[in-house]
This record gives sequence, C-alpha cells and structure tokens, in this order.
Amino acid sequence: MVYEAIEPIALPPMDPATLPRWPLTPPDPSDPEPSTTKDVSSVVTAIHVISTERAALAHLERLYQTDARAQQDLARAVDLIARSVREAGKLVVCGVGKSGKIGRKIEATMNSLGIYSAFLHPTEALHGDLGLVRPHDTMLLISFSGRSPELLTLLPHIPATVPVIALTSHTEPSACPLLAFHAPSGMGVLLPAPIHEHEEASLGVSAPTSSTTVALCLGDALAIAVARKLHTAPGRGPADVFRSYHPGGAIGAATAGTPLTTPSSGASTTFDSPSSSISFPWEDLSGNSSNSPFTLQPPPEQRRISMDMLVPLDQIPTASASPSQPCSDLRLLDILLTAIQHPNAKSWVFLSPSEIVPPRRIRCLLSHHTNVDIRVSDAVAKDFGRPLAVNKANWLLVPESISLAELRRVVSTSRTEPDSTRVIAVMKDPAYPASCIGVMEVEDLLA
Repeated sequence: MVYEAIEPIALPPMDPATLPRWPLTPPDPSDPEPSTTKDVSSVVTAIHVISTERAALAHLERLYQTDARAQQDLARAVDLIARSVREAGKLVVCGVGKSGKIGRKIEATMNSLGIYSAFLHPTEALHGDLGLVRPHDTMLLISFSGRSPELLTLLPHIPATVPVIALTSHTEPSACPLLAFHAPSGMGVLLPAPIHEHEEASLGVSAPTSSTTVALCLGDALAIAVARKLHTAPGRGPADVFRSYHPGGAIGAATAGTPLTTPSSGASTTFDSPSSSISFPWEDLSGNSSNSPFTLQPPPEQRRISMDMLVPLDQIPTASASPSQPCSDLRLLDILLTAIQHPNAKSWVFLSPSEIVPPRRIRCLLSHHTNVDIRVSDAVAKDFGRPLAVNKANWLLVPESISLAELRRVVSTSRTEPDSTRVIAVMKDPAYPASCIGVMEVEDLLA
C-alpha cells in the first residue's frame, strides 16, 4: 500500500547564538575529525526518529478522519468504557512487554481523569489475578501484532459479560486474532493503530518506537473522550475532576487554593465500596437466623471427583491448520485460536481422535515462543523432546466412584514410571472407553 507523503513542517527561526558551532562544509579528510561530527550524526539520527514518529501519528490521524469503521469503533469503545464506570465497573488494561508499559500509562491517565481503571498482567491473571475482572468491567488489550500469546491464552477465561477492546495494528476485525472469540458475539471492538511503515525499515531496528507512540496517543485520545462523556455535571467537568485527583506536584500547587472535592460529589464518578455490595448466601432478610452458613463435607478420604474438575470430551475441539496451509503445517496460533473459540473446553485441544493436548503443555510452548506462527512440530522438537499430545493409550482410566485420596495414591505411583501420567480420564466403566465422563490434568489433582 502506498501512503501519501507527509508535508514537512516549517520550523520557526532560531537565534544563531543558540545554535551549535557545526562546520558549514564537510571537513577535509586529511584534517583530524572535529569532536562535533559525532554530535551532528547523533542529532540527525534523533531528528529522523522524531520525524518518523510524527509521520506515524499523521497516518493515525488520517485513518480516524477518513475511515468510517474506525470512527464507529472508537465511539463504541468510548461508550463501553463509560457504561462500565457508570455501572460501578472499571476498565481493565492488559498488555505485555512495551505494550504493557504503554498500558500502565493509559491506566494512570484514566484514573487521574476519574475513569476507574486497573492494569492486569496476563500471565499473573492466569495465576489468580483474573479475579480482578468483574462482570461489569471492560477490557482493553494492547498488542501491536494482535496475536501476543499471553493475551490469546487469557481470552477464554474472560467473563462472557465483559467486552474486549483490542488496540492493535490490524485494520479489519476479522484479521485480528485477539477478536477471534469476542467479535462474533458482538463483544469485541477493534481500535486500529497501524504505522505507516515497519520500524525496521524506518530506523534499522525493530524495537517498538512508532508503534508505541501511536498506541499511547490513541490511549490518550480514548481517555479524554471518555472523560468528556462521563463528567458533564456543572462544576464537575474533566478539568475539575483531574484537579481533584492531583493535589501534588506543580499541578497541585497551581490549584492549592481550590478545595478538593471527593468522587462522590458527582454522580458520574460515584463508586460503591466493594464491601457495600457483599452478601452471604446464608443471610436471611426476614431475620430468620436458623439457616446454617456451612455445608457439611464428607471426610477427605471419602470425597470424590466432582464434575467441576472435569472437561467432557464432547466439549473439546480438534485443532486444524488454516485453509491456506497443509495439515502438517499446524501452527501454535492454530491451536490457540481453536482453544479461544471453545471456552468450555478450558484450553484442552485434540490433535486427532486419539491425541489430546493438555492446557499446561500449550502454556509451556507459549512460555518458550513469542512467535505464534511457528510450526508446532518445530516448537516441540526444539523444546519438549516428547510429543505435545498425550495418546489415549497413556491416559490413566479411573472409575467415577474412586475417591480423591485413592486417586492421588494411584497417580503418585504412576508418576514414578518413565512415561508419567498427564491425563486422567474418569469413566463410568473403565472397561468401556466410550463411557468416559471427562478428563483432567494430573497437576490439578495434586495442586
């Protein structure tokens, strides 16, 4: 695609006395190199970077000025965030690497404008921090590629009521992997943030530069637009809210004579304390105190496997390569997209009717590979040293009547064998493979 050339910006005249004393003509090669030559080269490089990022911002501005879909999605993103805040929810910002750092700045800007926000690291989310995401929240996922493995792994675990806004370089929602799960249900919004040319072509290095500048600019635009939509009460506009949340520093000093207002002084920024909405299932509004808050559990040696611990086989999808690729070229991205589009499978994926991939093996691959286009066979050969999938012949078949204590003893024994068990299949009758109720990972049993 060819983009229109950016007109140079005329700079105001400068005082010659303030300019560095650079040579007006190239130095004679026989003369010693002036010490200022390196300075000239450094400044030229810096100006080139500034010019490149300015061109990227001009390209972004032109996109949102001319693309109706981008305008509609930006307006929709603003509405979703504002609605979440009005309903005592929040904006949850998520990203990794440089995108994560941009996300933290966007989160800080949102909060300073009275837009309740929190940053969630996707890896930490998978280890318990997912509890931060509540039903009335909206999520903002930042990834220039739109295919960060950590974010893709997180998608199936986001509550179904939570809209997802993807800030990526993609300009078509159907081409963005981060929206593969939420866009079909109408819960996904794309905020395109492309750059006019690849950073390596512009600067000779692929380090995030123009892409992070564009993402930060779009995040600032989103924050100001949401603030103006939320804070409309007289005397409680965006500027008033910002001052009330910024009592320190130069900004605070400039408004030292202005009394601080609390968030509760404006209806649009009133938040209920989390503790105010907590209720317990045994609380009886009629005043009847005879209900017991506890449910007696059987002793540990008698507890059995619950259905919540299992994933039924008929809920687990089979991964396949994209139509443009041969079956042997199954990519890590193909497995991730399969898992994302079938959240009930809890990231379990079949490679064939007899081979299943447990979620932890997928996560292990992701921890080693940021390039999700890598062929699964190449990734496995390089890092695993064993097949990615577990064949049915190696599943541990147990009856549904087995107690958890007995199952743990069986698993502890089987894990001492060379081909240690990874998949437990719970059967109505172990003699009939078709009677399988569901599967679980050994690690979930021993956790």
